[in-house]
Amino acid sequence: MFRPVLAPPIRHQQRWRESSARLIAPLTLWICVTLSLKYGYYGDCRMVLGPSSSRLMKASSVFVKQIEVRDDDKKGVLLYGFSEMPELSFETNWSVSNFLIIGSYGRKGFSLWLNKGSRIHMRLEIQSKSSNQFQVVMVKGERKFQTLLPKLTTSSESLTLTDTITGKAAKYSIEEDDRYYIGVINMNHKSILMTMTVNVTSKMYDLTKAKNVCSTLKGSCRLQLLFPNTHYVILTTPSNGDLDGWYIELSFVARVLTYIAILGFIIIIIFLVLKYLGACDGEDSLVDSATREVSETDPIIPEKTVQHTYGTNEEDDDSGSSSSSSEDLYDAKLCVICYDDQRNCFFVPCGHCATCYNCAQRIMEEDSKMCPICRRLIHKIRRLFSP
Repeated sequence: MFRPVLAPPIRHQQRWRESSARLIAPLTLWICVTLSLKYGYYGDCRMVLGPSSSRLMKASSVFVKQIEVRDDDKKGVLLYGFSEMPELSFETNWSVSNFLIIGSYGRKGFSLWLNKGSRIHMRLEIQSKSSNQFQVVMVKGERKFQTLLPKLTTSSESLTLTDTITGKAAKYSIEEDDRYYIGVINMNHKSILMTMTVNVTSKMYDLTKAKNVCSTLKGSCRLQLLFPNTHYVILTTPSNGDLDGWYIELSFVARVLTYIAILGFIIIIIFLVLKYLGACDGEDSLVDSATREVSETDPIIPEKTVQHTYGTNEEDDDSGSSSSSSEDLYDAKLCVICYDDQRNCFFVPCGHCATCYNCAQRIMEEDSKMCPICRRLIHKIRRLFSP
C-alpha cells in the first residue's frame, strides 16, 4: 500500500501565503509613517508676520532639501540662511497711527510676530464726545491662545482692561517669541471713533553672518540647504508700519532619498524580526506535522507478519492475543465514516487515508470539504490500489 506524501508545490504555496500575511504589518507601518511625514513637523504652514518681524526657524538638511517661501502680496519678505544660530542683538523702533471706526460690540486689531525683549506702547483717543466703554486685549499664541495683561505702571495715564476715559495708554513687555494679536473691543451698543497710536520696539536677529539670502519681491523664493548640516533660517519683514495682514506660506521640500532609506531600514528590521519569530513557529509546526503524518498515515497492514502456534496452553494464549490483534488490524482497515468498506483513498493536501472512496466523495460534495482527521480543507481525492 502506498503512503501519501504532501506535495512540495503545495507546501511552497502555504509558505508564500504566510510570508504575504507577515508583510501586512510593515506595509501598514510604511503608510502611517508616510502620512506623518506629509503632515508632520516639516509640513507646510501658513504664518502671519508684521512689520519689522524677525522669525527664527531650525531645519535639518538631512531631512529637508530646500525651503520655499510664497508671498502673494509681494511685500518684500527676506529669507536668510545661517550655518550657526545668530544672536538676538539688534533692536528697531517703528510707530504707526490709525483712525478706527469700531461698530457696536465689534472688534478691530492686528497681528505681528515679536521676539523676546520686544516692547509695545499703545495710546487710544476717542474722537466722539460721549463717554464710551472699550477694552484693549492682547492675545499670545498661534495654536494655544493666552490673554496677556498690560504692564503695571503708576502713571495716571495708564489704561486698564476696561476704561471709559480717553487719552490713556497701555504697555506690554514680550517675554517669549510668538505671534501676538492686539485689538480693541467696543463694549457699547453704539459705534465709536478713535485714533490708535502704536509704538513698537522690536528685537531683531543679527543678519551680518548670513550665508545666503532670497527675496519674495517676485512672489516666491527658494533657499537650498547643504547636506548634511543643520541650518538656521530667519524670515524678516521691512519696517514700513503696514499693519495689514502679512500672510506667508512656508513649505519644506523633503529630501526623498533620506526618507526612503530610513523607511526601508525600518521595514527590513521588522521583516527580519517577524521572519525569525515565524521560523521558530514554523519549525514546531513541521515537527507536529511530521509526527502526525507518521502516526496517522502508517500502512493499514503492518509489515511484520503474525505467527500462529499450536500446542500448549501458553501457546493457546499467544494464539488468542494474536487473534485479538488481527481483529484490531482489521478494524483499522475500515472506513471511519461507514465502517463497512475498506480505506482505499487519501486526501490532498493533508495525505490522510481514513475513508472509503464513496464516503470521500460525499465529503467533497459538502460545503465544508474538511478532512475528518485534521479538519483541513480537501482539494482532491486520490484512490489507492492494493495488490
